[in-house]
Amino acid sequence: MAQTIITIDTSQLEKLAKEFDGFDKEVAEAAFHALNRTVDHVFTQIGRIVPKHYAIKKKDVTETLKKKKPNSSNLEASVISTGRRLSFAHFPFTPKTPRRGKRTPTVMVKIKQEKGKVRSRQGFVASTGAKSADKIQYNVFKRLGKSRLPIAPIRTLSVPQMITNAKVAEEIQKSAQAMLEQRMQHEMIRIMTSIDKNIKGK
Repeated sequence: MAQTIITIDTSQLEKLAKEFDGFDKEVAEAAFHALNRTVDHVFTQIGRIVPKHYAIKKKDVTETLKKKKPNSSNLEASVISTGRRLSFAHFPFTPKTPRRGKRTPTVMVKIKQEKGKVRSRQGFVASTGAKSADKIQYNVFKRLGKSRLPIAPIRTLSVPQMITNAKVAEEIQKSAQAMLEQRMQHEMIRIMTSIDKNIKGK
């Protein structure tokens, strides 16, 4: 089981704390709310960004994710992806069902969006034995020896591994930093406006 932790970079918050010296409580409050919103944003963006690079469904990505939100004593925030290597059933492959005949058709599968389908040299399509339509009914298998049995599904990357792809990771972090900056500005304006009103009201 693989795991990848996407930690929200909070270095910009330290710079902000220096700019608003003397307003430590207000900056901490703003950071807490901004990070909460940023974690939600990153969770959503991972589900959008990964399928842009890999031929996988959003649901297969988001079901591996878990949010770690900040609290009053610890502003650390992250999104954690945990999952095993995926079988070809999670990607487009052909043929979609087993073919009868003397020759086993070549299995083609698409893993990355930027590439077309690639040949699986040892794969063949077979039934998983599932009866329900909402279950995976067919998958790409390989033989574990020279005999017909046993067989096992062919597996490729896990979602945590996809997230560590340089292009994917960079896009996620850029989106996270942009959202954090936006939310911090919003929260600081809200808090400072409230303070200003209280001062004027006295």
